[in-house]
Amino acid sequence: MVKPSIFSKEYERKMRRRKRNLIILVIACLLAIALAAIYVRGAFKDVVNGTDKIKSSISTENKNVKNNDENKKTSSIDKSKSADKNTQKGKNYKIELSDGKSVNLVYQGDGNDKKYKSVTPGDGSVAYDISPSAKNVVLFDSKSQSMLLVDINGNKQDVTNTQYVSTSGSVITKDAQIAANPSYIWCSSPKFLDDNNIAYISQLPWIGKTSKYVWIENIQSKNHIMVQNIQGEDIKFQGLTEKGLTVIEDGVAVYVNASGSVTQ
Repeated sequence: MVKPSIFSKEYERKMRRRKRNLIILVIACLLAIALAAIYVRGAFKDVVNGTDKIKSSISTENKNVKNNDENKKTSSIDKSKSADKNTQKGKNYKIELSDGKSVNLVYQGDGNDKKYKSVTPGDGSVAYDISPSAKNVVLFDSKSQSMLLVDINGNKQDVTNTQYVSTSGSVITKDAQIAANPSYIWCSSPKFLDDNNIAYISQLPWIGKTSKYVWIENIQSKNHIMVQNIQGEDIKFQGLTEKGLTVIEDGVAVYVNASGSVTQ
């Protein structure tokens, strides 16, 4: 085949066609590159978004787990506090004293299983003692110098000896003696010797002396007897032992039992 001359019309037509084809090819390549770039960018963005969603989901799940744990702990603490409040509220007797103070006798159990557990306030402002069986509490009302016995059902009775009859037959009443001498100790510091007997300190049977003595009251018969072998200017009670109630008599420890016997 004869090659066309560069001066012929056929040559010019072929060159224009080749140029046009080259331009179309370049444009097609550019379009392909642009489409590929758009696709890759979109896919990358989807991957990033997917990763962010996964991270967000994990973070949310961790927060939910943490919140659930905190809620469970808070709920448990609240329930415990509520139970304690309910127990304290429903398991005590409130006793009013003559000076306006009140004490709460806290007990546990129900029915025949009830037992005293403590007395509040327990800061020493009110003297008290719980019986060995935890079925009774004795309180000392310091303003009126009264011993108050409260049984396990909350029944209160004043077990103070309201008068003393001397061997000569003279009668001395508590109210009259305290009115005449407010510093006189008619009774103080009651302590259980056993479930039926309470020991207390008094200046009786003497009126003009400062010596103190130990008396015992049987809460069933209401009889009061003086312990013969204890006398001192300073008498204090401590705890119960196998020997009996520990009594510190002018610095010396002795022991007294429910029958009034004294040992060292």
